[in-house]
Amino acid sequence: MRSGKRVAVIGAGMGGLAAAIRLRLMGFDVEVFEKNGQIGGRVGRLEESGFTFDTGPTLLLMTDVYRDLFKAAGRTLDDEVDLMPLDPNYRVHFGDGDSIKVSSNLPTLIPELERVEPGVTPRFYRFMEDACMKYRLGRSEFVERDFEKAGDFFGPRNLKLLLKTKAVNNYYKSVSRFFRTDKLRQTFSFQTMYLGLSPFEAPAVYALLPYTELAEDGLWFPKGGMYELVLAMGRLAADLEVKINLESSVEEIVVDGGRAHGVRVNGETVGADAVLANADLPYVYRELLPSSAGARDFRFKLRKREKLLYTASSFMMYLGLDRELDHVSHHNVYLSSRYKENFRQIFAERRLPDDPSFYTNVPSRTDRNAAPEGMESLYVLVPTPHLGENVDWEHEGPAFKEKIYDLLEERAGIPDIRRHAVYEGVKTPQDWLSDYNLEEGAAFGLGHGIFQVGYFRPPMASKAVPNVYFVGASTRPGTGVPLVTIGAKLVAGRMGREMLGLKAPVGA
Repeated sequence: MRSGKRVAVIGAGMGGLAAAIRLRLMGFDVEVFEKNGQIGGRVGRLEESGFTFDTGPTLLLMTDVYRDLFKAAGRTLDDEVDLMPLDPNYRVHFGDGDSIKVSSNLPTLIPELERVEPGVTPRFYRFMEDACMKYRLGRSEFVERDFEKAGDFFGPRNLKLLLKTKAVNNYYKSVSRFFRTDKLRQTFSFQTMYLGLSPFEAPAVYALLPYTELAEDGLWFPKGGMYELVLAMGRLAADLEVKINLESSVEEIVVDGGRAHGVRVNGETVGADAVLANADLPYVYRELLPSSAGARDFRFKLRKREKLLYTASSFMMYLGLDRELDHVSHHNVYLSSRYKENFRQIFAERRLPDDPSFYTNVPSRTDRNAAPEGMESLYVLVPTPHLGENVDWEHEGPAFKEKIYDLLEERAGIPDIRRHAVYEGVKTPQDWLSDYNLEEGAAFGLGHGIFQVGYFRPPMASKAVPNVYFVGASTRPGTGVPLVTIGAKLVAGRMGREMLGLKAPVGA
């Protein structure tokens, strides 16, 4: 089907690819321009010396979101990607050396919870009941809706639901109502870091994260890594005749007569009826649109760009080890012995934590093709502040890397790890900025404080420059691969209504 309408997509991240597929299915001619040499954006892949690493997200949750995308094109996700359920989901290690195995299998999980906090089972089930309500109402009424008008968000029904779910309450305090020990409070609150948020500042609605891991869909591993999902989307886009241009950095969005008419790439103008920006939204306003657009647009006229709140960033290490790690799980979380202080240093003081929490992913424990025989691919993520004056990565980065090596020896039980690391790759917040144009090097985009969620989050359509739309972590509904993919469905639906007059309901 051809509509005669042409869309230029800036960026081939997950949001850009998913939206391009849906727009093409509606009949748009779609062309994508990606600044880097591979598709996927932050969901990238690194291959070196026989080792394979996902470079960004490694946790596959809410697979129904991706199943829906492929179903829309008459395909099935399971035919395109070899999905492997994980059990256990991961192991959480506490600051005192104790640990807990978190599993979607309740007969396995409950004894673990009882060992840490005797008598917790009834309260755990109440927590899951509460999280289930937040998940179902949160998705249907807030996440999977594009609030085009203030009344869509502030109507009596929505306000009643916000009160009922207590979705805007403090997340850590909400979790603490159900668990009495710090260990279980930490076990069911650290998940906000999937979104670059502190559990001490995040809204309680994010209880949906542990719920979807444990009850709704579980945790999955695509054989070959998360990038296999990107490749499957790339194949689908190609089959639909979506044109994807790599190493093609967009220099500006061409605006004439107050409306977008295409993009400029390598000095040449590519005409389009609409532009969909999958680049980070603040970057688009700062670098690609006229300087007046941000000041005139809906959210930006109320709050200067510098006043926006950003998520955390991360320090990454990709290590190829010449030994096996039989004692570790596929996913491992190592929590600081000073859990709250760790978050305070990252989010309030904006400095490198003294006692960092960190996460490791060892895909070769599940997929031996991820590393040469007898070796392991070790991915390490350490939450850090986004870029700012309190951290000088040029001077502090090397010492921080050595600190993480020490923690891998002490906490992860990998003695003499420096000698066993036959490959080392490092990514700092400076790289998140340079590789993906992420404002402040914030790896997860704009934050999710109460005034940056729902209707308050930058909208999917520019009001200052008609025909400019947005998809990605810094627009609605929010950060995280599943939410960005949902956002792609929402923005494609909106473009279909506004440009083609389609009558499909919001989100269809």
